[in-house]
Amino acid sequence: MEKKIIKIDSSKGGNGDVWMRLVSFYVSAALLPDYSFCIIVPEVFRPLSILVFGDRLNILSGSSDSKDILVYTNLGIRDLIKPILKGRKFISPYQRAVIHDKKQKEIKDIINILLFKVVGALGCVLVPEKKWIPFYQGYLDIVSIKEIKCIEYSMFEKQLKIDSNQLFSKLNSKIPISPELNVPSDLSNSIIVFPTGTSRQFVPLWWALNNLSTAYFAFYFKDDEAKNFEKAGLKVIYFYKEPGDIIFLSQKAKWTVSTDSFPSHLLQYSNPRTTIVLTEVLKTRIISPVFSGVVVDSVAPCHPCLHKAKKIHPLCDAGLKECLNWKSIVYTENILKSIK
Repeated sequence: MEKKIIKIDSSKGGNGDVWMRLVSFYVSAALLPDYSFCIIVPEVFRPLSILVFGDRLNILSGSSDSKDILVYTNLGIRDLIKPILKGRKFISPYQRAVIHDKKQKEIKDIINILLFKVVGALGCVLVPEKKWIPFYQGYLDIVSIKEIKCIEYSMFEKQLKIDSNQLFSKLNSKIPISPELNVPSDLSNSIIVFPTGTSRQFVPLWWALNNLSTAYFAFYFKDDEAKNFEKAGLKVIYFYKEPGDIIFLSQKAKWTVSTDSFPSHLLQYSNPRTTIVLTEVLKTRIISPVFSGVVVDSVAPCHPCLHKAKKIHPLCDAGLKECLNWKSIVYTENILKSIK
């Protein structure tokens, strides 16, 4: 019997979002064997995605304007009206989650919810039910698709636990890495820190100097912030376009510390010798049910908070330039105690 095809464009959004969706579609493919999942991913994801998920998912690149493809989006209704009128269909997992996380709701939020309910009822923009907001984001991202709605979270979690050993094995095999990647000879005896993030989760330079001055700090090679760490005398190493660089560096280190940014999503499935430090998002939403490393949760009274890019929003909703967690003695002690 020929499989029914589900086509998804997951090429837009953050890299962490793309990874969590791939994991979740991989689980769904096992639970829904009558369906064939075709997933469009960013080109840089293709080699690693094919290695890890290619036995169940059809990994594609590029983008398509085809009306039979569901497209992930974080755009508002105003920007989606024209493509909706042209017959395009979208998945919008974050509209309700963002409003849910707001400390103070506004009239525009209520209007936004009503508008998305209307387009959701028409099948133009798929939005997950409110009850799934606190759950793992990978599941939240896929559960609005009608073919997947039959998969309850308990089923999803059970299958993910079954698949976790297989995913771990693949990610600890010969993964694609960038030819430019350089591994320091003493990394095996050192801590590696992935300090980055587009919002307030970024590790402040002063905190790094005070608490992990002997560690290696890993940056994407185009990240200008790396220069400030180098000038301050900290050890800096770079990863490049292949997502496998992050995994490879972490595997070579004695212990890994990562903010709740893109590297943390890869590490949750590849290296239990990892501490993930949370600042913004709910632990239940951002941490995979199969992660066996250490999670240092936020202690800030304003947690959870909205993710706001610091280049656009110099201050968070609480009016702060830096997250309160980094100034907390308890938070710092929890991180340092976690390193084994």
